[in-house]
Amino acid sequence: MKRLLIFILMMALIVSGCTTRNYDSNMELGKSQVEEENYLEAHEAFELAYKEDQTGETKELMELCVLLADGMKKYEEQDFEAAQVFFEEAAAYKANYEKSKLMVQKAIGMSSDAGEASAEPVAEAEQSRGESEDPVIESEEEDEPVEAPATSKLADKGNHESNKDSDKTLTKAQAENLVKDYADMENYPQLQIQYDREDEKGDYIFQVFEMVNDSKGSGHKATWGWYGVNKKTKEVYELM
Repeated sequence: MKRLLIFILMMALIVSGCTTRNYDSNMELGKSQVEEENYLEAHEAFELAYKEDQTGETKELMELCVLLADGMKKYEEQDFEAAQVFFEEAAAYKANYEKSKLMVQKAIGMSSDAGEASAEPVAEAEQSRGESEDPVIESEEEDEPVEAPATSKLADKGNHESNKDSDKTLTKAQAENLVKDYADMENYPQLQIQYDREDEKGDYIFQVFEMVNDSKGSGHKATWGWYGVNKKTKEVYELM
């Protein structure tokens, strides 16, 4: 009876030793594959280790390997939105072991990369669409739209502003300043200017003069000149 018990214990120790060696070797293989980012191969190794000993670490590593492997596959296929889903799930995983935490950090980085990659085609499409949307005008003779000349809007704008300027009527004060410049009154401080009338053409008429005192002490105007200003053309001219 004793010999039987001893034999059973020895066999159990042998089996236990083999199990431990298989578990450790598969765990080591799986972790090395993770470092190489070979997540499918890593999952297979962790799965073999899990069959030997169903530990929490092995379970975490297997589950993360599946998520990262699926994410990397979609990323390589340039299906960035699908890849980001897998990476985000892995990034949110509550890891408890060192290697698992490193895999979570890897998933966070890949999630960011996938998000940026998925946004780039949208930005490029919007830019391309914006560049291709040229203004069009409809032709009276044909049904097909005709591209508007690039300078047409600028020309229309310039004509519109020109018309606005021509519609503005020159004020009396503006006309007076034009006469002052024309007569160079700045260099003749003794000169004065006075609005006289508006003639039959609608032009402003001004008198430029200086005050002269006679021997009796009374003063009178000594005319320097008479000037007209066209309201529309802003032309200043001397009256004969």
